[in-house]
Amino acid sequence: MDLPPAAANDPAAGWVLLNRYGIRTDDSFAADAKTVAYSRTYTGQNLRVSFGRAPPPASSFFHYDFPESVPGMEDIDDNAEECEEDSDYTDECKEEGDSDDECKEQEVDINKLGIIVVGAHSTSARSMKLTYRGSYDFEDHHFLYWAGGAASPATFSRLPDRIFLTKAEQAYLSPPTHRRPDFEDTCLLRLGDNDMMLVELGLMYDRDARRYMAEFCLLRNGMSQWELLEPVPIIRDEGGKDIEQLHTQCGRNTIIPLGDRFLCWVKYISGFLLCNMEDEESPKVRYVPLPPGVCWYPKGYQRDMSIKHSKNMGAVGPSAVGFVSIDPRCCCGGTGKSTCSHSRYAFTINTWLMNINSINEPLTWVKDGEIDCEELWRLPGYEGLPRANPMCPIVCLDNPDVVCFLVSNNAFVSSYDYEDRKRWMIQLNIKTKQLSVVPYNDDRRGAYDHLPVTLHSSAANAGLKFTAVQ
Repeated sequence: MDLPPAAANDPAAGWVLLNRYGIRTDDSFAADAKTVAYSRTYTGQNLRVSFGRAPPPASSFFHYDFPESVPGMEDIDDNAEECEEDSDYTDECKEEGDSDDECKEQEVDINKLGIIVVGAHSTSARSMKLTYRGSYDFEDHHFLYWAGGAASPATFSRLPDRIFLTKAEQAYLSPPTHRRPDFEDTCLLRLGDNDMMLVELGLMYDRDARRYMAEFCLLRNGMSQWELLEPVPIIRDEGGKDIEQLHTQCGRNTIIPLGDRFLCWVKYISGFLLCNMEDEESPKVRYVPLPPGVCWYPKGYQRDMSIKHSKNMGAVGPSAVGFVSIDPRCCCGGTGKSTCSHSRYAFTINTWLMNINSINEPLTWVKDGEIDCEELWRLPGYEGLPRANPMCPIVCLDNPDVVCFLVSNNAFVSSYDYEDRKRWMIQLNIKTKQLSVVPYNDDRRGAYDHLPVTLHSSAANAGLKFTAVQ
């Protein structure tokens, strides 16, 4: 796919839109040697990943395959822990009543395996986390990718399970148990240039204090076991009542690392938890609401449109976050979803910026930009694209004025005419009104899921998740 000059010369070209869905390849695929890394699945198959980069608004992808052999590792056995896990898998299979042949077939069934990107550290893209879901038990298995530098190759290894329960989990689970991290609530935090830490956040209700507390599990670089920290209180301003929704609504919409100190757990219906990890033994946590006036209309623009398709929050450098919202409006100019036929696809794009230097004081959103649908549709470069609601906004990591969107003609074609459905990725500078457009491929799932990642060298890196492909 040839990119337009505007995309290649854009000042935000140092970052990429990493598609969450990996691409299965074979031995004939010419991977970038600087990004190749190897590991083994929990059933013993060799696993290889590599990266293919393209400047926004085009998508960048991770590629993966299961080679028969690994260079330099043909005669090296798995370590004792991996062998034990593989044995446990076979024993578990037999306990379910399956024959040896059935267990063997399940162990080598790699055709139903696929990669899904979980996350990456947005300011360095030097490290990544992955999960793997086998075709037998459909349980996630987690991996960590560490990008190589000029003098060292990339590494790729499986992460350990948690062998303890958090205080919140003790209310409904009984030990002993092995818990794999919930990657909806787990984030990768870079510590300087050559270190990292995985952080898992949970919420628990302290009945004595009558308030919610934040509970952290840490996996430090080079360690084989997770650590459980004592719960810490959540700072909240007066009138901040939406924190309960962070607990009652399972999972987060996104998790954002900022530099090597802050983490943001975001829920688009309520706000986010800002965590200062400077003191790793006792993090500070503050609840921050969404920008004023931002809300989600459950009926949305389309019946199948989820909240993350109209809102996005992302890092803008090491100490600021940007927020973008695609808000429906009436043709008369009023805000909110309208039943008027002329307003079916009418919208306004709004952006905000928040500088985060301290967690001790209340933080403020600053309205940063706005563009109406009619103005967007008249821009040079939009010719021929459907006049429909853009979706899946992504905030640029380097420039808060730049946002990427997905545009689709799905609303104008039959739900059965898959061949007639088309998608485009567009990149828009809200202030200068510069627009770049790239046609998207025919992958229907991956079009709706991207991660912003900054690349500081030709070696590209990010985070992944393995799952079974149905």
